[in-house]
Amino acid sequence: MKKLKKLRDYIKINNLDGYLVPKNDEYFSEYVNRSSDRLKFISNFSGSAGFAVILKNTNYLFVDGRYTVQAKIQSGNNFKIITIPKKFPKNVLKSKNKIKIGFDPKLHNEKQLNFFFNIKNIILKPINKNLIDIFWSKKPKTQVKPFFYLKKKDAGQSYKEKILKVKKILLKKKADYLFITAPENVAWILNIRGGDSEFSPIPNARLLINNKGEIYLFTQLQKINKIKKKLLKEINFIDENKIEKKLQNIRRKNIWIDNFSCSVYFKNLLSKKNKIIESNDPIYFLKSLKNRTEIKNM
Repeated sequence: MKKLKKLRDYIKINNLDGYLVPKNDEYFSEYVNRSSDRLKFISNFSGSAGFAVILKNTNYLFVDGRYTVQAKIQSGNNFKIITIPKKFPKNVLKSKNKIKIGFDPKLHNEKQLNFFFNIKNIILKPINKNLIDIFWSKKPKTQVKPFFYLKKKDAGQSYKEKILKVKKILLKKKADYLFITAPENVAWILNIRGGDSEFSPIPNARLLINNKGEIYLFTQLQKINKIKKKLLKEINFIDENKIEKKLQNIRRKNIWIDNFSCSVYFKNLLSKKNKIIESNDPIYFLKSLKNRTEIKNM
């Protein structure tokens, strides 16, 4: 398979023994656009969950029980199919000599990596340039779909009220900032929705909110033209390509990040000059308490 050979060439160039390819994109969404589906590109596997470990001589595809048969049909010629939780990567790879596996830090969180690969003979090395993107020259084009806004009568609560709740939690936790990296939580707090997922109205965006209630929304600016006037003037709209610059300018602050949706890349970036509070995003709890309008709509 030519794609695997090309990937192995880049694995060798980067002085690695293997490379990790997840299903998810940088927003950790369950369903990804075709242009972000690197796992399907390299393995032909089209299920909604799984990841591949490509080594110099062997390829492994890890899936859960829903996809074992499908994975064997789609990828069995080039990959050994491993069903989780019968076996984990640390079970399969523990007998090998010390191996250095590269990964894209924007596509993984620390908790996930530790759970699957925390054994002595595996060294995980972040590679900031995605090795598949280097030679995936004919990526499908993704249509930019605008975000839309939910009125208070439909959401049951205004985004101003929600921001105030988060602000109080930050003050209680003695956190200067909350970095919201799960798109579904950005959707909840601002009462916005989008078309970035084929099966759910997810708006691919990240949000930075401080304990004074100042907000920075990071996304593709074309997506927010229709909702700008409906949101607070205090919200700063920043192109997602400039997020690193903004985060690098934050210093000596207590920054709350989410365990499951904040990537290794952003955690490392923020921890250089700040103190990190690593815990569940409080929005998961807040949005689990349904207001009367939400209950009625359900």
